[in-house]
Amino acid sequence: MKKRNIMILMILLVIGFAAVSTTLVINGTLNIGYNEENFSSSVVYTRAETEDGTAEINQDDKNITFETNKLENVNETATLEFDVTNKSRNYDASVTIKCGLKENFESFSEYLNIETDITSPFRLESSETKTGRLVVTLKKAYDKDLETTAEIECELVAEPLERDTLGDEYVLVYEDPILNGADPVIKENLVPVTIADNGEVTYANTQKKWYSYENKEWANAVILVDSPSKEYQENDIIPESDIESYFVWIPRYKYQIFDEGNYTEAIQSKPETSIATEIQIEFESNSTNPSAGSKQGEWLTHPAFTNFDVNGFWVGKFETGYEGATSIDTAQVNAIDSSKVIVKPNVYSWRSSTVSNMFKTAYDYERNLDSHMMKNTEWGAVAYLSHSKYGINTEVRINNNSNFLTGYSAVDETDQSIYPGEYGTDSSKTLPYNISTGYKASTTGNITGIYDMSGGAWEYVGAYMPSSNDASGFSASELTTYSKYLDLYPNNTTVTSWNNRILGDATGEMGPFYYYADEDSKKRNHNSWYKNDSNFVESINPWFARGGAYNHGIIAGQFFFGRNTGDGYINAAFRLVLTSKI
Repeated sequence: MKKRNIMILMILLVIGFAAVSTTLVINGTLNIGYNEENFSSSVVYTRAETEDGTAEINQDDKNITFETNKLENVNETATLEFDVTNKSRNYDASVTIKCGLKENFESFSEYLNIETDITSPFRLESSETKTGRLVVTLKKAYDKDLETTAEIECELVAEPLERDTLGDEYVLVYEDPILNGADPVIKENLVPVTIADNGEVTYANTQKKWYSYENKEWANAVILVDSPSKEYQENDIIPESDIESYFVWIPRYKYQIFDEGNYTEAIQSKPETSIATEIQIEFESNSTNPSAGSKQGEWLTHPAFTNFDVNGFWVGKFETGYEGATSIDTAQVNAIDSSKVIVKPNVYSWRSSTVSNMFKTAYDYERNLDSHMMKNTEWGAVAYLSHSKYGINTEVRINNNSNFLTGYSAVDETDQSIYPGEYGTDSSKTLPYNISTGYKASTTGNITGIYDMSGGAWEYVGAYMPSSNDASGFSASELTTYSKYLDLYPNNTTVTSWNNRILGDATGEMGPFYYYADEDSKKRNHNSWYKNDSNFVESINPWFARGGAYNHGIIAGQFFFGRNTGDGYINAAFRLVLTSKI
């Protein structure tokens, strides 16, 4: 690229008046040049990974150092995956990459094949990142007595290319390759965080890996109280007192339908074994055409994402609590008041409210983030992800804290194989979320997941059937106004109308269903996964309830679904969801 100087010799400005004219003359010189030093630091490596994580980028982001595992068998490979980024706003770049053995190791060329999957030269536009892979293959058996090492070297040369417009400002944000573009959306009041095993919260450095769904480490974010004691920066520890609400990211995915859920009758016996299976999931972004399967074995983009056309949504990490409640009784408030919302561990669940008041409280909480009460399909999306290889992949442990405190888990020695199960408030019965026992009540089996999906209080969700017995407090016109945030079921359903399920809502697909008596001698419908209570909505109980209560033992779980009137109950809570788009 040539340097250019442009000289502006004169600007004439003539101003006319009725009797007087004047001429103003401005002489100036404008120099325009190419900033070599600036561009030389613009094209850099922004990510480097090997199978075992032994790749490092140096401080100036210009060099990658990595070491492979030992290659012993013909066709065995070692792979380095890297991102190269153009941070310049002024220039695109033409990048050429050349890889090979260093001079002193050329004798190993007969054993090794070295190639990249990115064709040179390639154009790297302003603020663009491209991913490349360096693959080293052992093409011939190494027959020497001693193990050895060989060094390879790749050289990337970037040359500037002119642009007609200023590019976007480059902002480096970590992306999880396995999510295929369904990474967390951080905007408005959300603060990305990492949570240590002991519960300590740190403002996440989003330029580094702060979540990994392959490792069952789900992304977390918080909303701070209105006036935190300080302005937090990346890597700062955030005290619990400055946090108002915790949220966990559920990335958009499609799943393989494992059961079509077309059941209308229960089997009059008790199942001998569970048929729970790992749910097959593939992450995708909303730029991908959604899958529309409806039969067993087909793939379906989960409706919780297509309903809002989003890349994912944030879910309250815990049941919604009532700010300032100091007892079970003071958290029972039937009112609309978003200022009282907290989503935190070890707080009293907000209960005894009508569905309408729960819904409107959640709806008003963070309108800029499209906050609302969790829908049945959204509950199903979380439950299915929990039972995949990206989650705990089994039933989550019940929260058996009889004070309705959030984030608790039943102690190992308590008996939850019966109904009712053992419950209480002391450490011999129940323990908090931030210890090894507590992790078992999380959707991931670690502290990064979602809690209270089994036990605690059972949770109303935004899902109903039309009924004259609706006690939710909604008017007919409001149900229409808020229809986007409510799952609607047919008006002819009964308690065994599992065939009226919405695929993905974790109801009918949990069949076949069984009808038998529990330890209290009362007969109930149970699913065939974990024997959770499984009752569909009906005219006298038109609103769905999920999760089960602290004393429900075997019938509680992330696949529990029941029904109620929509009125307030002492053991009925709710959960928040945020579905704001990018």
